[in-house]
Amino acid sequence: MTTTNPNSMTNITESPESTIKISIAVTPEEKREIYHFRYQTYVEEMSKHLEDIDPVNKLLYDELDKWTILLYATIGSTIIATTRLNIGTLEDFPEKLALTLSLNDFQGSYTKNVDHKFAFITKVMVAPSYRSSPALYLLIVKCYEICCNNEVQFGFGACNVHLLRLYEQMGFHRYSKNFVDPGYGLLVPIVMLADDIQHFRTVNSPLFRIARRKKGTVNTQAVEWFHKQFVRKSPIINSKLITEDELWSIVCKFLHHPPMEAIAILHGLSETEAKKFLHSCGSLVQCDTGDVITNQGDISYSYNILLSGKLKSLTFHHPIKEYTVSGQHFGANGLTEHNKNTEDIAAITPTQILILSGMAFPRFFHSQPDIAHKIVQTMRSLTNKLVNM
Repeated sequence: MTTTNPNSMTNITESPESTIKISIAVTPEEKREIYHFRYQTYVEEMSKHLEDIDPVNKLLYDELDKWTILLYATIGSTIIATTRLNIGTLEDFPEKLALTLSLNDFQGSYTKNVDHKFAFITKVMVAPSYRSSPALYLLIVKCYEICCNNEVQFGFGACNVHLLRLYEQMGFHRYSKNFVDPGYGLLVPIVMLADDIQHFRTVNSPLFRIARRKKGTVNTQAVEWFHKQFVRKSPIINSKLITEDELWSIVCKFLHHPPMEAIAILHGLSETEAKKFLHSCGSLVQCDTGDVITNQGDISYSYNILLSGKLKSLTFHHPIKEYTVSGQHFGANGLTEHNKNTEDIAAITPTQILILSGMAFPRFFHSQPDIAHKIVQTMRSLTNKLVNM
């Protein structure tokens, strides 16, 4: 197992505006409290059905916790957020995980034939009351600093589709195919490049100022390699790089109709209002045949629109329930409310979907209250129609 030295940062990073402290768990008591916080978030709040839990003691942990750097945020003595950071060579990570993240491909970014260290950032969660606080940003900053101190160029992760905008804002890239992790649902591999300073600047990442001040030589070779191998060849559309008009044009081409007609939630909006809403809350996601996009019983945090391809319910077989109409909504409303999905829905062809994030909507509501109120009213009308059918 690779040993990492986070430069003895067992304590303390503090945000003056909110007195949030970032610490690294050292004692068994600290770790147990974090495992319980995970259980509260994933199992009790999000209703996820996970394998690696201790239901008696209400703890959530797995094999990676044996060699992780476990970070957490507190206000006073209360844990409000946590994440973990595993740093190691290719051989340190489980073979299945290394294959899923394509770690072997990233070995080719280095000219020297040596084992380089990778980082894997997971179990990122924030208590509901603090999801608009700086807690997540401070945790990611600390992960970034530890990666830099350990000369790690690539920091990997995986997120659900409703969180893509958040991580793309941080400076992460999508780069590979989605995968399904039992209990966690459909996940998208993401990666952050420690020296991709220009990208941080372009997406207005909060990491830009820290990356610009980072000591040492900037590894432009690794950055150029990544952009050549993944970004320039990729059909993936970063939500922070596409313009409002570009996104609108793409959606129009898929729908073959004005979006305000084809997408029910946009009814009542002007073209200008609809453009602004989609650009502020939307992400385009490509799904492959077999991807299970919604899971029965899971809480929804997005409003999902089919743009192309075909989906099928794996829950309702008689009659067979399919989604084939461009502009059609599927899954539970997770935009204005957080309802539970009532069915497993999978792609049965390559499929393009538009994800409207319930995590982005509160900020949009704050900045564009008039448009947001119209959307909420439309959603209520749509819900009432379904109830009365």
